[in-house]
Amino acid sequence: MEATETQLTIGIEEEYQIVDHDGNLRSHIGALLAVATPVLGEQVKAEMMQSVVEIGTTICNDVSQARAELVRLRGTLASLLAPDELHIVCAGTHPWAHWQDQRITDHERYHTLEEDLQDVIRQLLIFGMHVHVGIPDKDRRIEVMNEARYFLPHLLALSTSSPFWLKRKTGLKSYRSVIWSRIPRTGIPPDFTSYGEYENYVELLVKTHSIDDGKKVWWDLRAHPFYPTIEFRVCDMPTKIDEAVCIAALIQAICAKLIKLRERNLGFRKYLPSLIAENKWRAMRHGIDGNLIDFGRQAEVPMRVLAGELLDFVDDVVDELGSRQDVAYVNTILEEGTSADRQLQIYEESDGDLGKVVYALGEESVMGVPVDTLTGPAPTLL
Repeated sequence: MEATETQLTIGIEEEYQIVDHDGNLRSHIGALLAVATPVLGEQVKAEMMQSVVEIGTTICNDVSQARAELVRLRGTLASLLAPDELHIVCAGTHPWAHWQDQRITDHERYHTLEEDLQDVIRQLLIFGMHVHVGIPDKDRRIEVMNEARYFLPHLLALSTSSPFWLKRKTGLKSYRSVIWSRIPRTGIPPDFTSYGEYENYVELLVKTHSIDDGKKVWWDLRAHPFYPTIEFRVCDMPTKIDEAVCIAALIQAICAKLIKLRERNLGFRKYLPSLIAENKWRAMRHGIDGNLIDFGRQAEVPMRVLAGELLDFVDDVVDELGSRQDVAYVNTILEEGTSADRQLQIYEESDGDLGKVVYALGEESVMGVPVDTLTGPAPTLL
């Protein structure tokens, strides 16, 4: 592989909950941006709900830079919220908040979405992590996107963090995925023969007034309409920084391996979106404790086994990328459980005390953020 391809720059976007001392969501984005924008600039943004804050890393050459960025961004926001006794919480859903109680951010984009999608968009009280991987060549971008779709359920299973919705234990590890699936142009993307075919698809939707630009194509994996990246959008919001960095590193490694195979004229087999969607449902329902379908074997295989096979698949690229240790954190996730698993364990051990769930999420969300990174007192909940 050429050095330009092995580098595969990455960028991470994370969506955080803003919660008060009692663990309730707080509509505070206006006040937060007033103090955060002078410090973080365009790296901090509002989202549709005023109780959500979005951050974006700079373009990172490797996962060590991405880790440093996440530590800085989470730490800065936590410190800026501390004087108002507010905190960041990282998870795919809030355990009890109701979407009807949320305030919509006063912005033309969100008003347009509300007019177009009505209650479908008003219920979008969910939080995710998006990972961009830089691939300069347009057609190579599409080739990798076509093949990387296969791994979307695996990535979702490892990131699950939304087992609760409206005070209910949903029975799913990623209920966020259910809420998100109601939006049009979501889910597993179709196969494209070239970047030109993808552009024609977007242009047709724009021409027919279905969308105003390609950013309203919200698949679980998409070629970004404005940046030379493919964007993985399938993941729940990981709670720990270690989890977020691990999944970002794994995504980067998957792309590097697929490019390496192509440069050796060894393509990775592509599967129908409907088949991949079967595995996505299994990941939503059971997370790492379920079975996914191995389409080559035409058999069910435990996700835990497939996770090990995925580590073997990327083993020959992680040293080039400098991400071996971060990718290996998959084993820790398998041992300790995902955020969803830990939330459910706390819920069962506390006889259904969702307050203790949010408390634990708040602590884990700034785990690994040095105390001297925070300009105020270390955040505590409840």
